[in-house]
Amino acid sequence: MEKKAVVKLADDNFVGEINGKSLNLTETGMRAVDIMLISIGYCFGLTVESYVNRKGYKIEDLQITVTGQKHEKENRYDRITIEVSFKSDLTHEQIERLMVIGKRGCTVSNSMLKTPEIETIYIEAVNSKKEA
Repeated sequence: MEKKAVVKLADDNFVGEINGKSLNLTETGMRAVDIMLISIGYCFGLTVESYVNRKGYKIEDLQITVTGQKHEKENRYDRITIEVSFKSDLTHEQIERLMVIGKRGCTVSNSMLKTPEIETIYIEAVNSKKEA
């Protein structure tokens, strides 16, 4: 399944668009890596919520903290930690299973674990000026 996001720079603002929805990324005040870390936590949380609802478990006050440790020399994170807390009456085994499902079901973190091929292609704009 292919999904396409578009990011545009207009009037000094980056705007992200996907599936007919848009978000002014500049106005959030967040950097791209901040949004990446939030995306990991959000994806993990959605997976946990879906699993809990399917199993009929009750959890409250779900909080996911995602910490990125930047590599000393390269422009990337070399360690990301996901800390999860919630109130429940789940057993230790049920919590462990929930953590496994949360990690396994998250497309965002899975894409980072198995590095996707990233291809960049320049597509000339319609009114682009050409050098002579």
